[in-house]
Amino acid sequence: MQILLEKNERYIYAKFSKKLKTVSSSFYNGGYGESEGFFILNVDENFDQDPEKIARDFEKSKNIYGFVGFLTAVDLTKNAFFYEDENFFITITLGLGYICIPGEDCKKSKTINSILVEKNGIEFSCAMDLLNVLISTKVYSLMKAGKGIGTSSDAFMIAFSEKRGTKYGGFATEIGKSLSLIILNLMDSAINKISKNYE
Repeated sequence: MQILLEKNERYIYAKFSKKLKTVSSSFYNGGYGESEGFFILNVDENFDQDPEKIARDFEKSKNIYGFVGFLTAVDLTKNAFFYEDENFFITITLGLGYICIPGEDCKKSKTINSILVEKNGIEFSCAMDLLNVLISTKVYSLMKAGKGIGTSSDAFMIAFSEKRGTKYGGFATEIGKSLSLIILNLMDSAINKISKNYE
């Protein structure tokens, strides 16, 4: 499973070597479906354009269709973090600077996009377990650092090929434990790096 990655100050673009199942909360081609990749576009913090049009225009510029699209106002040269091994490809764009607590006003906090690609093939139930591990570990890392949980506009995605064999992926499984450690290390490192900009 190969992933072509392009990144600069304007966008992150990832194309898979084959079409994968996706589950995403993204505004653009989110929900449950299939896709050959995803992109994250940088926008102004107070942009007033149609987000669907921004995503469609990017797809046209790349001659692609049906990719899962995300937007962020964070600096993609400083606030984007990546991990890849033989099992996972992970991208996180991390917005910090304000604290958001459940049940309280979160309008001033910044968005976190979390994307996970599982490379080897798993059952759908395992994918949902891994998605829970991804989100729960992200929240744990933020709370541990005193940074709240993110925003109501945080978005996530998991991409995978559906294959019989690996049915479970929660924290008690080997694959879930492995993923949680990766996310925890990635988040902790990213939070420490970004937090220095607010000291």
